[in-house]
Amino acid sequence: MSEDLTQEVQDELARVSALPLEEQPAAFAAIRDLLERTLNSDGVNDSSSN
Repeated sequence: MSEDLTQEVQDELARVSALPLEEQPAAFAAIRDLLERTLNSDGVNDSSSN
């Protein structure tokens, strides 16, 4: 994971942690979706170069 993405995730986690509890599940799910898309796109790029 790039340093930029790591910092972005850390910043977003801090922001979401400050949200009211009822808003946190959806916000954490959005972070999870971002990470999944990033991992999946990296995996596609890696496998296509082999």
